[in-house]
Amino acid sequence: MDKLTIKTFFDFCSGIGAGRLGLELCGLKCVGHSDTSRLADKTYMLMHNTAEDKNYGNLKKLGKDNLPCFDLLIAGFPCQTFSVIGRQAGFSDDRGQIIFHLSRILREMKPKCFLLENVKGLVRHDNGKTIKKIIEELKFSGYSVNYRVISSLDCGVPQMRQRVYFIGIRNDLSSDLSDFIWPNIIHQPDLKDYVCCDKQITKENLEIFERYLKNPTNNGKYTLTELSAMNNKILDTRMNDLRIYDNKCPTLRAQRDGIYYVMNNIIYQLTGYEALTLQGFPKEYANRVKDIVSDRHLLMQAGNAMTVNVIKLLGECIIKYLENKEN
Repeated sequence: MDKLTIKTFFDFCSGIGAGRLGLELCGLKCVGHSDTSRLADKTYMLMHNTAEDKNYGNLKKLGKDNLPCFDLLIAGFPCQTFSVIGRQAGFSDDRGQIIFHLSRILREMKPKCFLLENVKGLVRHDNGKTIKKIIEELKFSGYSVNYRVISSLDCGVPQMRQRVYFIGIRNDLSSDLSDFIWPNIIHQPDLKDYVCCDKQITKENLEIFERYLKNPTNNGKYTLTELSAMNNKILDTRMNDLRIYDNKCPTLRAQRDGIYYVMNNIIYQLTGYEALTLQGFPKEYANRVKDIVSDRHLLMQAGNAMTVNVIKLLGECIIKYLENKEN
């Protein structure tokens, strides 16, 4: 039975540990993590019990000589080079090379399985050549591979975050993942359960917002009075045109300001604490960093994170798949 049982994982590109928490909620144990961001690791240490593991640092320098054994490799590898928001430089950017180091670690450590995450844009980057290359590389490392684009909105949080997830099982455990069962859709919860209504739009931002409503794209469409009456709505000012979402939040990103929401006829600014809850972190975890890590850094770090709910569901699917293979 142990051959197909997974108990441990290593958290690569760990960020603030959304992947870690998702897998811990599946009953798995973290044996270590790796990230080069000092600020993200500070948040990671505050939110998670890291007494028994350490940050191993730059994964480019890691391998069989300095890593503990683990059953599952998880990583949300850098996505800026593949994102439609970024430069789409792909493998030509040094950050785009991380996938090859992860593949090398898979060959050296030979864990039973892996779970990788990246932006949806990876699927169509360079007319599909990029994802084809990644899958070839992962298969070359000795794994059967399957992937799917999943929205966090379908996994129990009111955030429209679409990401591509790669599942890999070592070839000697499964030679074909076409029968892998992906998570079922979960009913979307109410936005009001994820916001605190404790930071009204500042006077400065209100003035900026008023000027924004008068730009050539938005001029004459809405007044502040009309917007203040749109309860349970998200107001997204990221683009030139105002985008309004009902009971759900657009994708959180690291470099993203200008997300507001309306509750009780009042316009509020989305805080870092609220961004964490929209990424599936329980309030217990968000409270550990509130008022310790700056609001701006929490917004950035939440934007870079994976969604806890999605990782938990995928972890459960991997565990169940391996159990069914054993039976």
